[in-house]
Amino acid sequence: MTAVSEDSHSFLFRTLRMIVLLSAPIMAGMVQLAVIPAQTGMAAYFAGKGGDGAFAAQLVMTVAAPSMAFGAPLIGWLAGKLGKRNTLIAAMLIYAVAGVAGAYASDLYSLLATRFILGIAAAGYVTIAVSFIGDYYPGEGARDRLLGWFAVVGGGGSLVVLKAAGWLTEHNGWQGPFFLYIVPLPLLVMGLFLIREVKQTDTAAVAAGSDSIWSAWSIYALITLLAVSFYTVTIQGTYMMAENGIMDPSTYANVMIFSTIGSMLGAFVFRFIMPALGFHMTLALVWAFLIVGNLGFPLTANVVLLATCAGAVGMASGLMQPLTQTTVLNMVAPSASARAMGMALGCIFLGQFINPFVFKALLPFVGLHGAFLWMGAASAVGAVFAALWRLKGGVRAAA
Repeated sequence: MTAVSEDSHSFLFRTLRMIVLLSAPIMAGMVQLAVIPAQTGMAAYFAGKGGDGAFAAQLVMTVAAPSMAFGAPLIGWLAGKLGKRNTLIAAMLIYAVAGVAGAYASDLYSLLATRFILGIAAAGYVTIAVSFIGDYYPGEGARDRLLGWFAVVGGGGSLVVLKAAGWLTEHNGWQGPFFLYIVPLPLLVMGLFLIREVKQTDTAAVAAGSDSIWSAWSIYALITLLAVSFYTVTIQGTYMMAENGIMDPSTYANVMIFSTIGSMLGAFVFRFIMPALGFHMTLALVWAFLIVGNLGFPLTANVVLLATCAGAVGMASGLMQPLTQTTVLNMVAPSASARAMGMALGCIFLGQFINPFVFKALLPFVGLHGAFLWMGAASAVGAVFAALWRLKGGVRAAA
């Protein structure tokens, strides 16, 4: 089946609807970002209860990542059963309830449970929002532009979330940032009136792509490999900087913020790069940015150069997300888009989960510097293959 555009709605209606959908990446980023300023206070609180406070605080921040990897495909499957609109509204409600519940959790296990549920809901929010963008804007030009803005808004929202979370932590203790998770409630009210299932027609079912999400299996594999590579600087960067003699946490934060800026820039320029280069060469450019980031990061202790490397990795991430999302949407039918987007999002978090295991396997043989260089070399191989890669069907159409 193929979607029927809803351009007949007023400009105000479409603008408010887009606000609801474009808020999804902010909500997803807020799952982990909101509790970063509360880490030390949280650690002290749980240490006072007789446990390993630092480890407990780290669990609270990271437990949502595997739940998002698990939740995205699950929510995509549920959307096929319950409808996209119902699933989106439920995800927004559960997000708010589970998020705020963390402030009232009486022990670590109940807090971890709320965080796990929050991760599933956040993954559902993003999955269905991307799927609706594909439904409402079936033309590649408009869709690619909005998917680019999807990542731009997410990056900009991250900066706002960190600032707000810091202020709430300062004035209300470690529980304060949990009240940020109430934000989806007014958006939910808007969504009740603005989000509607898109009418489908059967006349172009074949042209619209496969009804099986596995028709895009090669893109899922690609997303996982890319995620393993671009999470290298994010996850391993602080240890690499420490080996190079940089021990100041504020310096690390200042360097890594350029990853967010790079991601926003990459997502913004995607709509210009994709029509000019096509799928394969845009993919090669993504790998090229990863070469710069992963090879450059271990070879310098200069903060400006480190920030440049982090920005290059961010550019790769910002380009990768709309590139793979629009390609998956081209390769599957609209009826399968929610499930396909869930699988694609899950692969990003799968790559994040795999990265530490890759480094654990490499460290005994080549050390941390060598592991970074190996990741850079692997990115170079990816760039070469991208330039030579030829696929049939949806990817060729996207190119």
